[in-house]
Amino acid sequence: MTTSGSRLPAHLQDLQTPCLLLFDASFRSNLQRMSTHCEASNFALRPHAKTHKSRDIAKAQIAHGALGICCATISEAEHLADAVHSILITSPLALHRHVERISALQERLAELICVVDNPVTIPYFEKYFDATRPLDVLVDLDPDMHRTGIEIGPEAFALARALHESPSFNFRGVQCYAGNIMHVESIGQRTRRSHELWQRVETFKRQLENQRIPCPIVTGGGTGTFDIDWQAGVATELQAGSYPFMDLEYMNIEWNTDSRLPFDPSLFVLTTVVSANTSGNVTTDAGLKAFSTDSVRPEVHVGVEQTATYVFKGDEHGGLIFEDSTVTVAVGTQLLITPPHCDPTINLYDHFTLVDEDFQILDTLAINARSGRLYKGV
Repeated sequence: MTTSGSRLPAHLQDLQTPCLLLFDASFRSNLQRMSTHCEASNFALRPHAKTHKSRDIAKAQIAHGALGICCATISEAEHLADAVHSILITSPLALHRHVERISALQERLAELICVVDNPVTIPYFEKYFDATRPLDVLVDLDPDMHRTGIEIGPEAFALARALHESPSFNFRGVQCYAGNIMHVESIGQRTRRSHELWQRVETFKRQLENQRIPCPIVTGGGTGTFDIDWQAGVATELQAGSYPFMDLEYMNIEWNTDSRLPFDPSLFVLTTVVSANTSGNVTTDAGLKAFSTDSVRPEVHVGVEQTATYVFKGDEHGGLIFEDSTVTVAVGTQLLITPPHCDPTINLYDHFTLVDEDFQILDTLAINARSGRLYKGV
């Protein structure tokens, strides 16, 4: 890939900016590295599709050894069901109409797994599922995030027993995803917290099995702990999502590797300088609607040599403030920007533009399941 400071090739100006560029070689290398790691660690890979929301990318992950995918919402699962054979929906369902959609979705998949974190929803499922057509379920355990999941303890045990004993369910195990650990900067602290959590999950799993409640699936973990989660010997599946792309959040934490990131940055936002009337200050067409704003600032990867800070100037405009106030940049200059947080950034776009290392355009990959997009059977 072109190094920082180099000008981008002129043919990229044919693209409507801002847009997402996905570098094919780095993307596929990341898929293979994760697949190789999981195979060597005897660890199944079930990547989280909330990151990319794309049928094409889900298919590529399956082709690189994933046993299925995770989806955060029913809508994501509905859009991606035709691309894969197995989906785990990682968020609890709260309404009767949610369960009705799950009933229809089950018919489209070889395997559909849902999570439950509260016994109040059990009757919802029992209206649609029975012994002739049970639903595969996991108990969602709270890793002390207090987002979703039930506290690891007696109430969680009672919930697992109720699911195991109900003819409407096929109880298959537990989920415990610790999103609060993924971006802990220190590798030592991240490792310690991950191991402590998995020890608690292992104790809970043994309690279930001692009462003859099988618990074959223990799923969780993510990109930030991909090389830690398997070490405890209890998790069976890894739910990593960001590894195909990477972002500044993951590039800014410590890793076990000494010399490089475990996965290469492959995803960037291409933007164009649209105004440059003030020295040391230029405006781009990538503003608040082009990046996630829940994290650090975007950073220039390619396009200018001088040190600059990326800033937001409004919904449609961003820009660069240069350390050297005398710097001038030509209107029409294109910049390759590293996104702060890949998941919510991707959700702002309709497609990825797939390019090779020489920036030649290879394909466009649809982002089929963007939030709010209803599934219409296509």
